[in-house]
Amino acid sequence: MVGNDHLKAARHAAESARVPGEHMSRAELAERVNAWLLDNTGRPGALDRHYLGKLERGQVQRPGRDYRAAFRAVLGASDRDLGFAPDPRTERLRPAAQHPRRADTTALSQAADMLSAVRRLEDETSASAVLPSVAAHAGLVNHLADESKHTTEAAGLVSEISQYLGWLKIARDEYGDAQAHLDRAARLALEADDPQRLATALSFAAYRALLLGNYGQAANLNRAAMRDSRVDPGLRAYGHLQGAEIAAYDGDAHTATRMLTQADRLIENAPDPQELPDGSYWHIPPVLNGHKGFVLHALGDTEQACQTARESLEAMPEAWTRAEWAADHRALAGWEGDAATQRIRELD
Repeated sequence: MVGNDHLKAARHAAESARVPGEHMSRAELAERVNAWLLDNTGRPGALDRHYLGKLERGQVQRPGRDYRAAFRAVLGASDRDLGFAPDPRTERLRPAAQHPRRADTTALSQAADMLSAVRRLEDETSASAVLPSVAAHAGLVNHLADESKHTTEAAGLVSEISQYLGWLKIARDEYGDAQAHLDRAARLALEADDPQRLATALSFAAYRALLLGNYGQAANLNRAAMRDSRVDPGLRAYGHLQGAEIAAYDGDAHTATRMLTQADRLIENAPDPQELPDGSYWHIPPVLNGHKGFVLHALGDTEQACQTARESLEAMPEAWTRAEWAADHRALAGWEGDAATQRIRELD
């Protein structure tokens, strides 16, 4: 059995908050990991110095995903830096990565499954917590796609992971990097003739422009996102809501109201949550109705915006309401006191 010297070294490199000049003890690290879990997931951790000892001795080589996220956040390092054993699914993909021409449909499908799992993990932690994993996964997917015989499928998957990286960079206010990822996502979606991924990448780019106050650019990107009629009703409804919000902040209340009315009609045809894969929810009625609240806020109807956001949250599963992406919905509904969250402050 080989000990985990990486984790031990990372702990020794972290200064103790209790004893200045000393490194963090196992007990202190365990307490900080447990505190991070409670703050970020709402669930208390059960880590103690004895379990830390097992990790450092190599008796446990890969702690659970929430604990790994907590270790990454507390110690500021990746799973690899901390010596945690790789995901078995990654190991199954390794032969395909080493021999790209063997990157068949099965390998690409496994890579897509891993991406879905990381999206669910983001809901339970944060964009910052999953970014290192997504960046590493992107490298693997790019490798698989380089010489894959299934060029259309591979291009679509690379587009999706680039789109996701763009979204995570927006969440971290890294707007330059976000644009680079989203530009690549849009280009690859065009190559794959994938209207859904193209529309999503363009709508994320429009959201970035909106946050930066570039309303003209945001409106152009929003129109481009809705250009293809093959986009599903849920994403099309979101496109109209986004266009309405852009118009409202740009002072065009007439266009904003018209697009909001069109969105209402489309929401009626949006998919039911039960019909979607696990973790998919962006374009279903409860979430879309929450976005209506942002439009109403931009139009100055604060009272109705608050009511709409509250009704949206009440219609969602409880787990969704606690996710990082729902923070603006919660604040607009008055669930967290002041309705002026970061997103709303940036736009007002």
